[in-house]
Amino acid sequence: MEGRDDLPTRVLSALVGVLLLLWVLWGGLALILPTLVFVLWLGSLELRDMLAKRGIRLNLPFLVGGGVLLFLFSLPQLYWHFPQVPWREVALGLFLLGSFSYELLRGADLTRFAFTLMAFLYLPWSLGYVLLLREIPDSTLGLWTLSLPLVASFATDIGAYFVGRTLGRQKLAPEISPGKTVEGSLGGIAVSFLALALYTGLVREVFPFGLLELWLFSLLLSLAAQLGDLVESMLKRYCGVKDSGHFLPGHGGLLDRIDSLLFTFPLTYFLVVLFT
Repeated sequence: MEGRDDLPTRVLSALVGVLLLLWVLWGGLALILPTLVFVLWLGSLELRDMLAKRGIRLNLPFLVGGGVLLFLFSLPQLYWHFPQVPWREVALGLFLLGSFSYELLRGADLTRFAFTLMAFLYLPWSLGYVLLLREIPDSTLGLWTLSLPLVASFATDIGAYFVGRTLGRQKLAPEISPGKTVEGSLGGIAVSFLALALYTGLVREVFPFGLLELWLFSLLLSLAAQLGDLVESMLKRYCGVKDSGHFLPGHGGLLDRIDSLLFTFPLTYFLVVLFT
């Protein structure tokens, strides 16, 4: 009964979230960059609060400050004008040097360093690919490119939920997420393929994929989406929490909503570069 009472809230907040997301993506880098900074800030706070339950501290100023620097170094304009410079790797190197120096001066807390580095790769490193995807191959078609991981992730989520709920029998990862099933995982892969096939078919001139390429694309993105979901479930189980936060009514924290995207954004960038 509680799940039914919560359903209207979940649907309404999801609808509002999707509309805001579409508006931000349509607005281009001018809206995407500050939105990513906000997501980084809130996601870092959620990670900090979760890990604090295990007595683990994060170097929050370095995580957020280094993440903002990484976003700036992920701007496509830098790659257009200075293609010989590996900008994102430079940002990672500066973050490592700064974090090591901080620990040498402030107590050498290697656990704090290790988890801050993990959080840096988990949040800003993955999110930075949004800026690159939005401009591949240009600012007009980049919107369609960026939509691919969104469609794949949402379709996987929906397919895994409904197929797992109706047909699920064999547990996928019982020690991490007892509710997920092998049948649900396969359903997510199938629905992701159907959704991408329909979506790319409607705008065939934008996505010149053959059927084999599309199947490979959807399979990898669906697997990445499920891996991202499981990784966040692993983090929550490690910290002993049910949700990462309370950002969205009926949906939990921000990280609960973007966990699959944190894996599909980078993979989409790699696949698009490889295919094109």
